[in-house]
Amino acid sequence: MKGKSNSGVRRLVLSGYYGFRNSGDEAVLLSILTALEQAANARGIRVEPIVLSGDPAWTEKQYGVRAVPRMKIGAIRQALRESDGLISGGGSLLQDATGLGSIPYYLGVMALARWAGKPTFVYAQGIGPVNRGMFRSPIAKAFRKAAYVSVRDAESAELLARFGVPRDRIDVVPDPVMGLPLPEAGAPGGAAGRRE
Repeated sequence: MKGKSNSGVRRLVLSGYYGFRNSGDEAVLLSILTALEQAANARGIRVEPIVLSGDPAWTEKQYGVRAVPRMKIGAIRQALRESDGLISGGGSLLQDATGLGSIPYYLGVMALARWAGKPTFVYAQGIGPVNRGMFRSPIAKAFRKAAYVSVRDAESAELLARFGVPRDRIDVVPDPVMGLPLPEAGAPGGAAGRRE
């Protein structure tokens, strides 16, 4: 992969609904960061996440990672140029139930990564509802071009297949929050609450 990191470091941009202090989405981010750290340690490399955040200062303080403003295209493009790839997810990002902006935004970030020559990895997303037909072809196109696609339930996989994504390119994996380490018995606190 093209990237400016040295051979022992991988920089990955994380795109999701992060930095808004929503407990479910923050739990997703924490689980992804934990999984990346564990995978990197197992391979003897270091991962430097760059989170696209609604509140970069808060995200950096909360997780000890680099964050950039999710709505500033220049900052996103610079982060992608410095990276080895983009992880889009997890969560229910590609849906139009809450408005028309979500799907174009997340597909747009994926397009910026492709234009920068970086691979895109769709991770544990829940797809839908997608009520407007105009979104179906762009979703299928973006997912067909992704280096890897996983969704968190069979319904999302079937929806993508109906949109035109080859079924054998879609992995169904557990919701990333399910990978969070459980707190010790009797210990206070723990991971942020699930969104469901």
